[in-house]
Amino acid sequence: MKEKYIKDNLKYAVIFLLLMAVSVSCDDLVDEVPISEIAPTNFWRDNDDAQAGVIAIYDAMQTAYREDHLLWGELRSDNHDRGSESASATSVEIVTNNVTEGDPAATRWDVMYTMVNRANLAIDRIPQISGADQSLLGEALALRSYAYFTMVKVWGAVPLFTEPTEVAGPDLFKSRTDASTIMETIVVPDLLRAKELVASPSRPFRWSTASLLAYEAEVHMWMNDPASAKTALDEMIALGAHSLVDNIPDWEGLFYNNNDSEGPFLGLDGQFEDERGKLQVGSELIFSIFYDQLDPQQANGNFRGNRSGYSALLFAGLPGYYISGELELKWRDRFPIDSLGWVTKYPDSEPPLERVVFEEDDEGNVNEFLRPIYGDFRYYASIEDGVDVNPDETNADDEQVFEQRVAKWHKTNYNANFDDTDIVLYRYAGQLLLLAEAENRLGNTERALELVNEVREARLLPDASEEEFGDSVEERESYILDERQFELLGEGKRVWDLIRTDRFVETMNDAYLNRGESLIDETKILLPIFFEHFQENPNLGQQNPGYGAN
Repeated sequence: MKEKYIKDNLKYAVIFLLLMAVSVSCDDLVDEVPISEIAPTNFWRDNDDAQAGVIAIYDAMQTAYREDHLLWGELRSDNHDRGSESASATSVEIVTNNVTEGDPAATRWDVMYTMVNRANLAIDRIPQISGADQSLLGEALALRSYAYFTMVKVWGAVPLFTEPTEVAGPDLFKSRTDASTIMETIVVPDLLRAKELVASPSRPFRWSTASLLAYEAEVHMWMNDPASAKTALDEMIALGAHSLVDNIPDWEGLFYNNNDSEGPFLGLDGQFEDERGKLQVGSELIFSIFYDQLDPQQANGNFRGNRSGYSALLFAGLPGYYISGELELKWRDRFPIDSLGWVTKYPDSEPPLERVVFEEDDEGNVNEFLRPIYGDFRYYASIEDGVDVNPDETNADDEQVFEQRVAKWHKTNYNANFDDTDIVLYRYAGQLLLLAEAENRLGNTERALELVNEVREARLLPDASEEEFGDSVEERESYILDERQFELLGEGKRVWDLIRTDRFVETMNDAYLNRGESLIDETKILLPIFFEHFQENPNLGQQNPGYGAN
Protein backbone atom coordinates (compact mmCIF):
# COMPACT_ATOMS: atom_id res chain seq x y z
CA MET A 1 0.00 0.00 0.00
CA LYS A 2 2.81 2.42 0.85
CA GLU A 3 4.55 1.64 -2.45
CA LYS A 4 1.34 2.47 -4.30
CA TYR A 5 1.11 5.73 -2.38
CA ILE A 6 4.58 6.68 -3.57
CA LYS A 7 3.92 5.77 -7.20
CA ASP A 8 0.52 7.44 -7.37
CA ASN A 9 1.21 10.59 -5.40
CA LEU A 10 4.90 11.39 -5.03
CA LYS A 11 5.16 12.17 -8.73
CA TYR A 12 2.53 14.90 -8.36
CA ALA A 13 4.41 16.53 -5.51
CA VAL A 14 7.57 16.48 -7.60
CA ILE A 15 5.75 18.15 -10.49
CA PHE A 16 4.41 20.86 -8.19
CA LEU A 17 7.70 21.54 -6.46
CA LEU A 18 9.60 21.72 -9.75
CA LEU A 19 7.12 24.25 -11.05
CA MET A 20 7.43 26.44 -7.98
CA ALA A 21 9.24 29.66 -8.82
CA VAL A 22 11.89 31.24 -6.62
CA SER A 23 10.33 32.88 -3.57
CA VAL A 24 9.59 36.57 -3.80
CA SER A 25 11.92 37.14 -0.87
CA CYS A 26 14.26 34.83 0.99
CA ASP A 27 15.34 37.15 3.76
CA ASP A 28 14.11 36.83 7.32
CA LEU A 29 11.61 39.63 6.83
CA VAL A 30 9.06 37.28 5.35
CA ASP A 31 10.12 34.01 6.97
CA GLU A 32 6.84 33.85 8.85
CA VAL A 33 4.97 33.43 5.54
CA PRO A 34 7.11 31.65 2.94
CA ILE A 35 6.09 32.72 -0.52
CA SER A 36 5.41 30.42 -3.45
CA GLU A 37 4.76 32.15 -6.74
CA ILE A 38 2.97 30.04 -9.31
CA ALA A 39 1.26 31.91 -12.09
CA PRO A 40 -2.32 30.70 -12.69
CA THR A 41 -1.58 30.49 -16.42
CA ASN A 42 1.26 28.05 -15.81
CA PHE A 43 -0.31 25.86 -13.16
CA TRP A 44 -3.67 24.94 -11.62
CA ARG A 45 -5.01 24.12 -15.07
CA ASP A 46 -6.33 20.58 -14.62
CA ASN A 47 -6.94 17.88 -12.06
CA ASP A 48 -3.35 16.65 -12.17
CA ASP A 49 -2.23 20.14 -11.17
CA ALA A 50 -4.76 20.15 -8.35
CA GLN A 51 -3.49 16.76 -7.18
CA ALA A 52 0.11 18.03 -7.27
CA GLY A 53 -0.83 21.15 -5.33
CA VAL A 54 -2.52 19.15 -2.57
CA ILE A 55 0.33 16.65 -2.28
CA ALA A 56 2.65 19.63 -1.86
CA ILE A 57 0.67 20.62 1.25
CA TYR A 58 1.32 17.16 2.68
CA ASP A 59 4.98 17.68 1.79
CA ALA A 60 5.05 20.84 3.90
CA MET A 61 3.24 18.97 6.66
CA GLN A 62 6.09 16.44 6.79
CA THR A 63 8.56 19.21 7.58
CA ALA A 64 6.25 21.13 9.91
CA TYR A 65 5.52 18.18 12.21
CA ARG A 66 8.67 16.05 11.89
CA GLU A 67 10.00 16.99 15.35
CA ASP A 68 7.53 19.56 16.61
CA HIS A 69 4.73 17.02 16.88
CA LEU A 70 6.74 15.53 19.75
CA LEU A 71 8.22 18.76 21.12
CA TRP A 72 4.77 20.34 21.37
CA GLY A 73 2.49 17.46 22.31
CA GLU A 74 4.66 14.81 23.95
CA LEU A 75 8.03 15.69 25.42
CA ARG A 76 6.90 18.51 27.70
CA SER A 77 4.44 16.18 29.43
CA ASP A 78 4.89 13.96 32.48
CA ASN A 79 5.73 11.11 30.09
CA HIS A 80 9.34 12.28 29.99
CA ASP A 81 12.24 13.49 32.11
CA ARG A 82 15.73 14.81 31.46
CA GLY A 83 17.95 12.54 29.44
CA SER A 84 21.68 12.06 29.75
CA GLU A 85 23.96 14.78 31.09
CA SER A 86 24.84 15.49 27.46
CA ALA A 87 21.24 16.41 26.65
CA SER A 88 20.88 19.67 24.76
CA ALA A 89 19.61 22.88 26.29
CA THR A 90 16.46 22.47 24.21
CA SER A 91 15.78 19.05 25.77
CA VAL A 92 16.10 20.48 29.27
CA GLU A 93 13.89 23.44 28.42
CA ILE A 94 11.21 21.16 26.99
CA VAL A 95 10.98 18.67 29.86
CA THR A 96 11.00 21.46 32.46
CA ASN A 97 8.54 23.61 30.47
CA ASN A 98 11.01 26.44 30.58
CA VAL A 99 11.17 27.09 26.83
CA THR A 100 12.73 30.42 25.90
CA GLU A 101 11.77 32.72 23.05
CA GLY A 102 15.28 32.34 21.63
CA ASP A 103 14.97 28.58 21.10
CA PRO A 104 13.91 28.05 17.48
CA ALA A 105 13.27 24.31 17.76
CA ALA A 106 9.82 24.59 19.32
CA THR A 107 8.97 28.25 18.79
CA ARG A 108 9.35 29.01 15.07
CA TRP A 109 6.21 28.91 12.99
CA ASP A 110 7.51 29.64 9.46
CA VAL A 111 7.13 26.06 8.20
CA MET A 112 3.58 25.95 9.53
CA TYR A 113 2.84 28.97 7.35
CA THR A 114 4.43 27.24 4.37
CA MET A 115 1.79 24.57 4.87
CA VAL A 116 -0.96 27.18 5.31
CA ASN A 117 0.07 29.13 2.21
CA ARG A 118 0.12 26.03 0.03
CA ALA A 119 -3.31 25.14 1.38
CA ASN A 120 -4.58 28.66 0.64
CA LEU A 121 -3.32 28.34 -2.94
CA ALA A 122 -5.17 25.07 -3.42
CA ILE A 123 -8.34 26.38 -1.79
CA ASP A 124 -8.25 29.43 -4.07
CA ARG A 125 -7.34 27.68 -7.32
CA ILE A 126 -9.13 24.31 -7.30
CA PRO A 127 -12.64 25.81 -7.61
CA GLN A 128 -11.43 27.54 -10.79
CA ILE A 129 -10.46 24.24 -12.45
CA SER A 130 -13.19 22.75 -14.59
CA GLY A 131 -14.01 19.21 -13.51
CA ALA A 132 -11.59 19.21 -10.59
CA ASP A 133 -11.99 16.45 -8.02
CA GLN A 134 -13.72 18.16 -5.10
CA SER A 135 -12.14 15.71 -2.68
CA LEU A 136 -8.88 17.53 -3.33
CA LEU A 137 -10.44 20.79 -2.21
CA GLY A 138 -11.68 18.97 0.90
CA GLU A 139 -8.17 17.75 1.68
CA ALA A 140 -6.74 21.26 1.31
CA LEU A 141 -9.39 22.61 3.69
CA ALA A 142 -8.66 19.84 6.19
CA LEU A 143 -4.94 20.51 6.04
CA ARG A 144 -5.42 24.25 6.61
CA SER A 145 -7.81 23.54 9.47
CA TYR A 146 -5.39 21.14 11.11
CA ALA A 147 -2.48 23.56 10.76
CA TYR A 148 -4.39 26.39 12.42
CA PHE A 149 -5.73 24.07 15.13
CA THR A 150 -2.16 23.11 15.92
CA MET A 151 -1.00 26.73 16.04
CA VAL A 152 -3.88 27.73 18.30
CA LYS A 153 -2.93 24.98 20.73
CA VAL A 154 0.76 25.90 20.66
CA TRP A 155 0.70 29.73 20.60
CA GLY A 156 -2.90 30.84 21.07
CA ALA A 157 -3.36 33.96 18.92
CA VAL A 158 -1.48 33.86 15.62
CA PRO A 159 -1.63 35.79 12.32
CA LEU A 160 -4.51 34.55 10.19
CA PHE A 161 -3.98 34.15 6.44
CA THR A 162 -6.86 32.85 4.35
CA GLU A 163 -5.69 34.00 0.92
CA PRO A 164 -2.57 32.82 -0.95
CA THR A 165 0.38 35.16 -0.59
CA GLU A 166 2.22 35.38 -3.90
CA VAL A 167 3.63 38.89 -3.86
CA ALA A 168 5.66 40.48 -1.07
CA GLY A 169 3.86 43.44 0.44
CA PRO A 170 2.19 44.94 3.49
CA ASP A 171 -0.33 42.10 3.72
CA LEU A 172 2.46 39.93 5.06
CA PHE A 173 2.61 41.90 8.28
CA LYS A 174 -0.63 40.90 9.92
CA SER A 175 -1.43 41.28 13.58
CA ARG A 176 -2.42 38.23 15.57
CA THR A 177 -6.00 36.94 15.55
CA ASP A 178 -7.33 35.55 18.82
CA ALA A 179 -7.62 31.79 19.17
CA SER A 180 -11.42 31.66 19.54
CA THR A 181 -11.91 33.58 16.28
CA ILE A 182 -9.57 31.23 14.42
CA MET A 183 -11.44 28.21 15.82
CA GLU A 184 -14.82 29.66 14.87
CA THR A 185 -13.96 31.03 11.43
CA ILE A 186 -11.35 28.59 10.09
CA VAL A 187 -10.76 25.44 12.10
CA VAL A 188 -14.36 24.30 12.48
CA PRO A 189 -15.82 25.57 9.16
CA ASP A 190 -12.93 24.18 7.11
CA LEU A 191 -13.27 20.83 8.88
CA LEU A 192 -17.02 20.61 8.32
CA ARG A 193 -16.68 21.58 4.66
CA ALA A 194 -13.92 19.01 4.22
CA LYS A 195 -16.25 16.32 5.59
CA GLU A 196 -18.74 17.17 2.85
CA LEU A 197 -16.15 16.99 0.08
CA VAL A 198 -13.73 14.17 0.92
CA ALA A 199 -15.00 10.98 -0.67
CA SER A 200 -12.68 8.22 0.55
CA PRO A 201 -14.01 6.40 3.65
CA SER A 202 -10.53 5.49 4.88
CA ARG A 203 -6.91 5.76 3.77
CA PRO A 204 -3.78 5.79 5.90
CA PHE A 205 -1.81 8.82 4.65
CA ARG A 206 -4.40 11.29 3.36
CA TRP A 207 -7.52 12.74 4.86
CA SER A 208 -10.57 10.49 4.68
CA THR A 209 -14.01 10.31 6.25
CA ALA A 210 -12.63 8.23 9.11
CA SER A 211 -9.73 10.55 9.90
CA LEU A 212 -11.88 13.66 9.57
CA LEU A 213 -14.33 12.24 12.11
CA ALA A 214 -11.44 11.43 14.44
CA TYR A 215 -10.14 14.98 14.02
CA GLU A 216 -13.61 16.43 14.52
CA ALA A 217 -13.94 14.55 17.81
CA GLU A 218 -10.60 15.94 18.99
CA VAL A 219 -11.70 19.48 18.12
CA HIS A 220 -15.00 19.06 19.98
CA MET A 221 -13.27 17.71 23.07
CA TRP A 222 -10.87 20.66 22.93
CA MET A 223 -13.91 22.96 22.81
CA ASN A 224 -15.53 21.15 25.75
CA ASP A 225 -18.33 19.64 23.69
CA PRO A 226 -18.36 15.91 24.52
CA ALA A 227 -21.80 15.36 23.00
CA SER A 228 -20.60 16.42 19.54
CA ALA A 229 -17.40 14.41 20.00
CA LYS A 230 -19.46 11.33 20.80
CA THR A 231 -21.56 11.83 17.66
CA ALA A 232 -18.44 12.05 15.49
CA LEU A 233 -16.80 9.00 17.10
CA ASP A 234 -19.95 6.89 16.92
CA GLU A 235 -20.11 7.71 13.22
CA MET A 236 -16.43 6.85 12.76
CA ILE A 237 -16.86 3.49 14.48
CA ALA A 238 -19.97 2.76 12.40
CA LEU A 239 -17.92 3.07 9.22
CA GLY A 240 -16.32 -0.26 10.15
CA ALA A 241 -13.07 0.73 8.46
CA HIS A 242 -10.89 0.22 11.55
CA SER A 243 -10.60 -2.20 14.43
CA LEU A 244 -8.34 -3.06 17.35
CA VAL A 245 -5.48 -5.48 16.84
CA ASP A 246 -5.66 -8.25 19.41
CA ASN A 247 -2.18 -9.78 19.67
CA ILE A 248 1.31 -8.64 20.59
CA PRO A 249 3.09 -8.84 17.19
CA ASP A 250 0.31 -6.92 15.45
CA TRP A 251 0.35 -4.21 18.13
CA GLU A 252 4.09 -3.86 17.75
CA GLY A 253 3.66 -3.79 13.97
CA LEU A 254 1.63 -0.59 14.24
CA PHE A 255 4.83 1.25 15.17
CA TYR A 256 7.83 -0.91 14.36
CA ASN A 257 10.51 0.71 12.20
CA ASN A 258 13.94 -0.64 13.01
CA ASN A 259 16.48 -0.28 10.23
CA ASP A 260 19.32 -2.04 12.04
CA SER A 261 17.44 -4.75 13.86
CA GLU A 262 19.26 -7.46 15.74
CA GLY A 263 17.90 -9.59 18.51
CA PRO A 264 14.45 -10.85 19.41
CA PHE A 265 11.23 -8.93 19.95
CA LEU A 266 10.94 -7.73 23.55
CA GLY A 267 13.95 -9.84 24.46
CA LEU A 268 11.77 -12.96 24.39
CA ASP A 269 14.51 -15.34 23.29
CA GLY A 270 13.64 -15.53 19.61
CA GLN A 271 9.90 -15.85 20.03
CA PHE A 272 9.44 -13.45 17.12
CA GLU A 273 11.81 -12.60 14.31
CA ASP A 274 13.07 -9.05 14.61
CA GLU A 275 14.75 -8.33 11.27
CA ARG A 276 11.75 -6.80 9.57
CA GLY A 277 12.68 -3.21 8.77
CA LYS A 278 9.75 -0.81 8.61
CA LEU A 279 6.26 -2.13 9.33
CA GLN A 280 3.84 0.53 10.65
CA VAL A 281 0.77 -1.23 9.29
CA GLY A 282 -2.44 -2.43 10.87
CA SER A 283 -6.18 -2.00 11.21
CA GLU A 284 -5.86 0.60 13.97
CA LEU A 285 -4.01 3.19 11.89
CA ILE A 286 -6.48 5.86 10.82
CA PHE A 287 -4.19 8.67 9.65
CA SER A 288 -0.41 9.13 9.70
CA ILE A 289 2.10 11.56 8.23
CA PHE A 290 4.02 9.47 5.73
CA TYR A 291 7.82 9.46 5.38
CA ASP A 292 9.94 7.58 2.88
CA GLN A 293 13.64 7.38 2.18
CA LEU A 294 12.95 7.81 -1.54
CA ASP A 295 12.17 11.45 -0.81
CA PRO A 296 15.16 13.82 -0.89
CA GLN A 297 16.35 14.46 2.64
CA GLN A 298 16.18 18.24 2.48
CA ALA A 299 12.82 19.95 2.05
CA ASN A 300 11.27 23.34 2.78
CA GLY A 301 14.66 24.73 3.73
CA ASN A 302 15.09 22.11 6.42
CA PHE A 303 18.07 19.75 6.40
CA ARG A 304 15.89 16.79 7.39
CA GLY A 305 12.61 18.17 6.09
CA ASN A 306 11.57 14.81 4.64
CA ARG A 307 12.79 12.77 7.59
CA SER A 308 10.95 11.95 10.79
CA GLY A 309 12.22 13.18 14.15
CA TYR A 310 11.49 10.05 16.14
CA SER A 311 14.94 8.48 16.23
CA ALA A 312 16.67 11.81 16.90
CA LEU A 313 14.35 12.72 19.76
CA LEU A 314 13.32 9.43 21.35
CA PHE A 315 16.18 7.04 20.62
CA ALA A 316 19.27 9.17 20.17
CA GLY A 317 22.65 7.71 21.09
CA LEU A 318 23.01 10.37 23.80
CA PRO A 319 19.42 10.45 25.04
CA GLY A 320 17.82 13.84 25.28
CA TYR A 321 14.80 12.36 27.04
CA TYR A 322 14.02 9.39 29.25
CA ILE A 323 10.63 7.94 30.10
CA SER A 324 9.76 9.53 33.43
CA GLY A 325 9.88 7.66 36.71
CA GLU A 326 6.38 8.94 37.45
CA LEU A 327 5.01 7.16 34.39
CA GLU A 328 6.95 3.96 35.00
CA LEU A 329 5.73 3.70 38.59
CA LYS A 330 2.14 4.47 37.59
CA TRP A 331 2.28 1.81 34.87
CA ARG A 332 3.71 -0.80 37.26
CA ASP A 333 1.13 0.09 39.88
CA ARG A 334 -1.78 -0.44 37.51
CA PHE A 335 -0.26 -3.58 35.96
CA PRO A 336 2.24 -5.00 38.48
CA ILE A 337 5.39 -6.55 37.02
CA ASP A 338 6.05 -8.78 40.04
CA SER A 339 4.16 -12.01 40.69
CA LEU A 340 2.89 -11.05 44.15
CA GLY A 341 1.60 -7.68 43.00
CA TRP A 342 -0.08 -9.16 39.92
CA VAL A 343 -1.72 -12.08 41.70
CA THR A 344 -2.91 -9.82 44.51
CA LYS A 345 -4.50 -7.34 42.12
CA TYR A 346 -5.63 -9.70 39.37
CA PRO A 347 -6.01 -13.15 40.99
CA ASP A 348 -8.16 -14.51 38.18
CA SER A 349 -6.07 -13.30 35.23
CA GLU A 350 -3.05 -14.88 33.61
CA PRO A 351 -0.27 -12.50 32.54
CA PRO A 352 -0.07 -11.99 28.77
CA LEU A 353 3.61 -12.90 28.37
CA GLU A 354 5.87 -15.83 29.12
CA ARG A 355 9.46 -16.69 28.37
CA VAL A 356 11.79 -19.67 28.32
CA VAL A 357 14.21 -19.81 31.26
CA PHE A 358 16.86 -22.34 32.20
CA GLU A 359 16.97 -23.26 35.87
CA GLU A 360 19.13 -25.65 37.85
CA ASP A 361 17.35 -28.15 40.08
CA ASP A 362 18.54 -29.52 43.44
CA GLU A 363 20.57 -32.20 41.69
CA GLY A 364 22.44 -29.74 39.50
CA ASN A 365 20.53 -30.51 36.33
CA VAL A 366 19.64 -27.55 34.07
CA ASN A 367 16.08 -27.74 32.82
CA GLU A 368 14.05 -25.59 30.48
CA PHE A 369 10.90 -23.97 31.85
CA LEU A 370 8.24 -21.59 30.53
CA ARG A 371 7.75 -18.81 33.09
CA PRO A 372 5.15 -16.01 33.12
CA ILE A 373 6.13 -12.39 32.68
CA TYR A 374 3.86 -10.19 34.74
CA GLY A 375 2.68 -6.77 33.67
CA ASP A 376 1.46 -4.96 30.56
CA PHE A 377 3.24 -6.04 27.38
CA ARG A 378 2.98 -2.44 26.11
CA TYR A 379 5.23 -1.38 28.99
CA TYR A 380 7.95 -3.81 27.97
CA ALA A 381 7.52 -3.01 24.27
CA SER A 382 7.85 0.71 24.99
CA ILE A 383 11.01 0.70 27.13
CA GLU A 384 14.55 0.08 25.99
CA ASP A 385 15.29 -2.82 28.36
CA GLY A 386 12.14 -4.74 27.40
CA VAL A 387 11.40 -7.67 29.70
CA ASP A 388 14.94 -7.48 31.05
CA VAL A 389 14.14 -4.31 33.01
CA ASN A 390 15.34 -4.41 36.61
CA PRO A 391 12.59 -2.84 38.74
CA ASP A 392 14.89 -2.61 41.77
CA GLU A 393 17.88 -0.93 40.12
CA THR A 394 19.23 1.92 42.26
CA ASN A 395 22.14 4.35 42.12
CA ALA A 396 24.84 5.03 44.73
CA ASP A 397 22.39 7.15 46.73
CA ASP A 398 19.92 4.24 46.83
CA GLU A 399 17.53 6.11 44.54
CA GLN A 400 15.56 4.19 41.96
CA VAL A 401 16.95 4.58 38.46
CA PHE A 402 14.64 5.35 35.54
CA GLU A 403 16.70 5.74 32.40
CA GLN A 404 14.66 4.13 29.66
CA ARG A 405 14.49 5.45 26.12
CA VAL A 406 11.19 5.02 24.29
CA ALA A 407 11.62 1.83 22.25
CA LYS A 408 8.12 1.66 20.79
CA TRP A 409 9.41 2.43 17.27
CA HIS A 410 13.12 1.72 17.39
CA LYS A 411 14.94 -1.08 19.18
CA THR A 412 18.39 0.11 18.10
CA ASN A 413 19.98 3.47 17.44
CA TYR A 414 20.49 4.55 13.84
CA ASN A 415 21.29 7.64 11.81
CA ALA A 416 18.47 10.19 11.90
CA ASN A 417 19.16 10.97 8.23
CA PHE A 418 17.50 7.65 7.41
CA ASP A 419 14.53 7.89 9.74
CA ASP A 420 11.32 7.34 7.78
CA THR A 421 9.11 6.63 10.79
CA ASP A 422 5.52 7.65 10.05
CA ILE A 423 3.93 9.99 12.61
CA VAL A 424 0.64 8.48 13.73
CA LEU A 425 -1.93 11.24 14.23
CA TYR A 426 -5.05 9.14 14.79
CA ARG A 427 -5.31 5.54 15.91
CA TYR A 428 -8.41 3.49 16.67
CA ALA A 429 -7.50 2.62 20.25
CA GLY A 430 -6.94 6.28 21.06
CA GLN A 431 -10.31 7.16 19.58
CA LEU A 432 -12.10 4.51 21.64
CA LEU A 433 -10.52 5.92 24.80
CA LEU A 434 -11.44 9.45 23.72
CA LEU A 435 -15.01 8.23 23.32
CA ALA A 436 -14.80 6.75 26.82
CA GLU A 437 -13.87 10.23 28.03
CA ALA A 438 -16.84 11.78 26.24
CA GLU A 439 -19.25 9.12 27.53
CA ASN A 440 -18.02 9.63 31.07
CA ARG A 441 -18.53 13.39 30.79
CA LEU A 442 -22.06 12.74 29.52
CA GLY A 443 -22.87 10.51 32.50
CA ASN A 444 -22.74 7.25 30.55
CA THR A 445 -20.49 5.50 33.04
CA GLU A 446 -21.26 1.94 32.00
CA ARG A 447 -20.47 2.66 28.34
CA ALA A 448 -17.26 4.46 29.30
CA LEU A 449 -16.07 1.44 31.27
CA GLU A 450 -17.02 -0.89 28.41
CA LEU A 451 -14.79 1.11 26.06
CA VAL A 452 -11.85 1.06 28.47
CA ASN A 453 -12.21 -2.70 28.80
CA GLU A 454 -12.59 -3.16 25.05
CA VAL A 455 -9.09 -1.75 24.65
CA ARG A 456 -7.78 -3.70 27.64
CA GLU A 457 -9.09 -7.00 26.32
CA ALA A 458 -7.39 -6.36 22.97
CA ARG A 459 -4.18 -5.77 24.93
CA LEU A 460 -4.61 -9.10 26.75
CA LEU A 461 -5.12 -7.32 30.07
CA PRO A 462 -7.66 -7.82 32.88
CA ASP A 463 -10.82 -5.74 32.82
CA ALA A 464 -11.05 -2.71 35.05
CA SER A 465 -13.72 -3.09 37.71
CA GLU A 466 -16.40 -0.52 38.53
CA GLU A 467 -14.74 0.05 41.89
CA GLU A 468 -11.34 0.63 40.31
CA PHE A 469 -12.85 2.92 37.67
CA GLY A 470 -13.90 5.50 40.26
CA ASP A 471 -16.91 7.03 41.96
CA SER A 472 -16.94 10.48 40.38
CA VAL A 473 -16.69 11.93 36.89
CA GLU A 474 -13.32 13.44 37.81
CA GLU A 475 -11.91 10.16 39.15
CA ARG A 476 -13.07 8.25 36.10
CA GLU A 477 -11.69 10.88 33.75
CA SER A 478 -8.32 10.64 35.46
CA TYR A 479 -8.45 6.86 35.10
CA ILE A 480 -9.24 7.10 31.37
CA LEU A 481 -6.47 9.64 30.85
CA ASP A 482 -4.05 7.18 32.47
CA GLU A 483 -5.21 4.48 30.07
CA ARG A 484 -4.59 6.88 27.17
CA GLN A 485 -1.17 7.70 28.62
CA PHE A 486 -0.14 4.02 28.58
CA GLU A 487 -1.61 3.27 25.16
CA LEU A 488 -0.47 6.44 23.39
CA LEU A 489 3.00 6.94 24.84
CA GLY A 490 5.17 8.73 22.30
CA GLU A 491 2.27 9.62 20.01
CA GLY A 492 2.08 13.32 20.84
CA LYS A 493 -1.24 13.29 22.72
CA ARG A 494 -0.40 13.62 26.43
CA VAL A 495 0.22 17.39 26.57
CA TRP A 496 -3.05 18.15 24.81
CA ASP A 497 -4.96 15.65 27.02
CA LEU A 498 -3.71 17.44 30.12
CA ILE A 499 -4.35 20.94 28.80
CA ARG A 500 -7.90 20.35 27.55
CA THR A 501 -8.88 18.73 30.87
CA ASP A 502 -7.26 21.54 32.92
CA ARG A 503 -4.73 19.15 34.44
CA PHE A 504 -1.50 20.35 32.84
CA VAL A 505 -0.11 22.67 35.52
CA GLU A 506 -1.12 20.47 38.45
CA THR A 507 0.19 17.27 36.86
CA MET A 508 3.49 18.79 35.82
CA ASN A 509 4.05 20.44 39.19
CA ASP A 510 3.46 17.13 40.96
CA ALA A 511 6.20 15.66 38.76
CA TYR A 512 8.50 18.65 39.25
CA LEU A 513 8.11 18.51 43.03
CA ASN A 514 9.21 14.89 42.87
CA ARG A 515 12.19 15.76 40.66
CA GLY A 516 13.27 18.93 42.44
CA GLU A 517 12.51 21.10 39.38
CA SER A 518 11.09 24.62 39.42
CA LEU A 519 7.28 24.79 39.40
CA ILE A 520 5.28 26.32 36.57
CA ASP A 521 2.07 28.32 36.30
CA GLU A 522 -0.66 28.81 33.69
CA THR A 523 1.60 30.96 31.49
CA LYS A 524 3.52 27.82 30.50
CA ILE A 525 0.52 26.25 28.77
CA LEU A 526 1.25 28.23 25.60
CA LEU A 527 4.74 28.33 24.14
CA PRO A 528 6.59 31.55 23.36
CA ILE A 529 6.80 32.94 19.84
CA PHE A 530 10.30 32.91 18.39
CA PHE A 531 11.83 36.31 19.05
CA GLU A 532 12.88 36.88 15.44
CA HIS A 533 9.25 36.78 14.32
CA PHE A 534 8.73 40.06 16.20
CA GLN A 535 11.62 41.58 14.25
CA GLU A 536 10.20 40.25 10.99
CA ASN A 537 6.69 41.51 11.69
CA PRO A 538 6.25 44.69 13.74
CA ASN A 539 2.49 44.10 13.97
CA LEU A 540 2.65 40.92 16.09
CA GLY A 541 2.22 42.87 19.31
CA GLN A 542 3.44 41.43 22.59
CA GLN A 543 5.06 38.13 23.40
CA ASN A 544 2.86 35.50 25.07
CA PRO A 545 2.54 36.14 28.84
CA GLY A 546 5.33 34.63 30.89
CA TYR A 547 8.00 35.01 28.24
CA GLY A 548 10.35 37.86 27.45
CA ALA A 549 9.19 41.46 27.69
CA ASN A 550 5.41 41.80 27.91
